[in-house]
Amino acid sequence: MRAAEWIHILVFSYFVVLARLRSLPGNRRAKVTAFGVAGLGATLAGAWIVPRLVAPLAASVVRDWLPAALVLLVYRQAGEFFTRVDDGVQARLLRLDERIAAPLLRWLARHRAGGWVAGYFELAYLLCYPMIPMSLGALYVLRLARHADHFWAVVLVSTYTSYGMLPFVQTLPPRMLAEPWLVPLPPNPVRAFNLWILRHASIHANTFPSAHVAASTAAALVLVALAPAGVGLLFGAIAIGIGFGTFIGRYHYAADAILGALVAAAVFLVEIGLAGL
Repeated sequence: MRAAEWIHILVFSYFVVLARLRSLPGNRRAKVTAFGVAGLGATLAGAWIVPRLVAPLAASVVRDWLPAALVLLVYRQAGEFFTRVDDGVQARLLRLDERIAAPLLRWLARHRAGGWVAGYFELAYLLCYPMIPMSLGALYVLRLARHADHFWAVVLVSTYTSYGMLPFVQTLPPRMLAEPWLVPLPPNPVRAFNLWILRHASIHANTFPSAHVAASTAAALVLVALAPAGVGLLFGAIAIGIGFGTFIGRYHYAADAILGALVAAAVFLVEIGLAGL
């Protein structure tokens, strides 16, 4: 079995077991279990059944891309653990943002170009959704698909470190809170679209560290290591934009973004040592 498949077996099982140990409402425990069963079934089918039904190349492609769908199941599974707000942690994150994020947001609000800069970071944040399939697609285009499992090992461990913290560190995204120091930035259609996506597709909870930043940074680091310099720089620039966009748009706290990038960097360095990327 591939590393990505073992990771999914461990993560889906982790949340199912944790649901039995934590005090969760019955309907939430049932959803966690259902997501776990579905995820484990899809993982095992991809590893054992698909290779027996289709040609080796087709089976390999399915196994390369299946984790992109399973990430969404893990996200929903983790979201069922959000039951309360850790007010103390949330207050500390807000105070930290008043020191880190507030000066930058005030600068953007005062300067004529601030609206354009904020719009750029909103667009960068929007790219966090296609970032992972784009990165895997780049490996295919560059004839580097043989590294797909190494790619997923870095991306999944980075992302699931964030999801795994959600049952223990529970806060609301800053966009849902009143921040007295916040200077509103000019509205733009990309931000409106980002907020629409979050209203309809998010779990309405904050991940600490930021899973968006962790996944995007992890993907970019793999491409920096494997792809030609221009491709690596392009994806690195997108990841940096996503990192800034998360807290400039108040989708995450600054600490979420910083820690998400650090987690991805640490996982990437460990993977280099283990797999020789």
